[in-house]
Amino acid sequence: MVKKVRNLGLIFILAFMCFPVLTKAETLDEYIAQAEAKLQQERATTEKKEMTEAEKEEALAEKDKIQNEITQTKNDISSLENEIKNLEDSINKKDDEIKQIMTFVQVSEGEMSYLEYIFGAKDFTDFIYRISVAEQLSDYNDELMAEYNEMISSHEAKQKELAQKEEELAAKNKELEELVNKLSQEIEELNDNVQTYQAEYENLMNYVNTLKTMRCKGNEDMATCEARINPPQVSTGGGSSSGGSSGGSSGGSVTGGGSGGFYIPLTQGKVTQNYYGNSHNAIDISNYEGAPVYAITTGTVLTISRNQSCGKNIVYILHNVNGQNYTTVYYHLKTVTVSVGQTVYYTTQIGTQGGNPSYDSCSTGSHLDFKLFKGRYLRDFFTLSRGPHMDPRTWLPQLPGEGKRFYSR
Repeated sequence: MVKKVRNLGLIFILAFMCFPVLTKAETLDEYIAQAEAKLQQERATTEKKEMTEAEKEEALAEKDKIQNEITQTKNDISSLENEIKNLEDSINKKDDEIKQIMTFVQVSEGEMSYLEYIFGAKDFTDFIYRISVAEQLSDYNDELMAEYNEMISSHEAKQKELAQKEEELAAKNKELEELVNKLSQEIEELNDNVQTYQAEYENLMNYVNTLKTMRCKGNEDMATCEARINPPQVSTGGGSSSGGSSGGSSGGSVTGGGSGGFYIPLTQGKVTQNYYGNSHNAIDISNYEGAPVYAITTGTVLTISRNQSCGKNIVYILHNVNGQNYTTVYYHLKTVTVSVGQTVYYTTQIGTQGGNPSYDSCSTGSHLDFKLFKGRYLRDFFTLSRGPHMDPRTWLPQLPGEGKRFYSR
């Protein structure tokens, strides 16, 4: 009997160990509270970004100052070159004039030439005249030589000043080049790594509101809520998509037909910058402003950031690839043609390419910034600055190398 009780107890313990310990599921309200807390923790990153932007403004002002100094130095050099040329012309003229006078009065023969000239007078009047002419020629010759020597000295001084200005210009150009490189790196980092706290918070609220429009209650299990916005699964391995070009939902497995089921988001363009990890967590693709931008594979629009000062319009798409969640992000869109919660396919146009600096502060020209993250944005990570980014070429190996063009997806 005791043995039976012991065996029964052992069976109960083993059975208990085989079943997971049930924990309280996270509700939508709890998720919101925790998400807001995590976003608050990201404020430090935001403040650092804002400080960097202030530093960027100061650096831009310094850049303008250096550029103005360079322009002024170039103008000074141009004026000096003109002065030196004029001096050289004047010196050549003086040189010719001196040679003519020396020839006329025969300076090389000494002062006797003046005496011969004076005593060669025909009468007293002519004698007085010749004395006067000889004195004037002698004085003029002295003045001419003094002017000539002064021009030579001025020319040498101007040449030294020009050499100094050219050294200053070279130094200013180097300083400006270093500043521009620094600014470019800062702008790239701002563009790639962080959004403002307000933008991230708006994304969170948009996501929550989407769940609520799908009749998710505050006390409902969060996993159940999110299942309503889960995309169809993509199974990599070739074939062609069964999805259409617009919204709507579909179940089951969807296999894409690009490289393993993934397509370049533009029909043509040029890779202007590769993914370089934390220093550049995206691939930049340039094309003309207004070019159509497509989802790279089947997914669901998770949220949309609209009219951001940095990035303009940004679309976030959730993908289920072989049971794993991933998020793709499409920066610098001029327009958006999809809505939150919409199921998209590789044939779905999600917007048009933007990036014009006139309306996008952290862009230097028309291009698309494409990012790939492992996990579900606003669930597994809340900020792009420290999100689990991946090299987009993991999914898009058909992209050409940096600086090269492509003409198909």
